[in-house]
Amino acid sequence: MSKDSIPSSEVNKIVLACEAGMGSSLMVKNGLIKKLTKAGLDINVEHSPVNLIPADADVVVAHQGLAGRAREVAENSVVVTFNMFMNDPAINKLVDDLSKGNDIHSA
Repeated sequence: MSKDSIPSSEVNKIVLACEAGMGSSLMVKNGLIKKLTKAGLDINVEHSPVNLIPADADVVVAHQGLAGRAREVAENSVVVTFNMFMNDPAINKLVDDLSKGNDIHSA
């Protein structure tokens, strides 16, 4: 099972987990990169199939439909789930928490 939380200061890598295709989740990844850059944050963001999430991912961002599998695979990561592929509140909260130095919690 995935971790419950991680301090923002320890987040160096965020992985956007996807199913087989790369279309919509790639849009989410690019949007996340833009938001992090706008917030002045320099965090590595990668894209990965949910079954191949790298072990060094600090935070995994996954669509609600993939969250269970992401939690199984990413045992050492905090898993943040989203519902909408554009401007989802969970992704906005992730960026806000990172920029304010808040802990990041699995949701």
